[in-house]
Amino acid sequence: MKNKIRFIIPRLLVITAVVGIVSLIIGAIFKILLLATILFSVGALIYSKIRKHKMEENYLSAIDRNDDYYLSYKKHAVIPVQYAKRTSKPTIIPIY
Repeated sequence: MKNKIRFIIPRLLVITAVVGIVSLIIGAIFKILLLATILFSVGALIYSKIRKHKMEENYLSAIDRNDDYYLSYKKHAVIPVQYAKRTSKPTIIPIY
């Protein structure tokens, strides 16, 4: 019996160490994936805020271009406002 314990204990120690190292590596991989997901979501949020801000700036600059000088310069051409926000809310219209 003493021989079996001397034979099994070193192998159990090695297996325990290997399983511990593997679990540490897998935990690190999941932490890296979690960090990457958080950074990606924060980056996407910042990008959407910047894009929305640029669209508002383009809308305001399109309004600024509609002054009398700009209209007289363009011979009263129709100037599309590409980034205009829709201010009207959808409503229900009854049909009789």
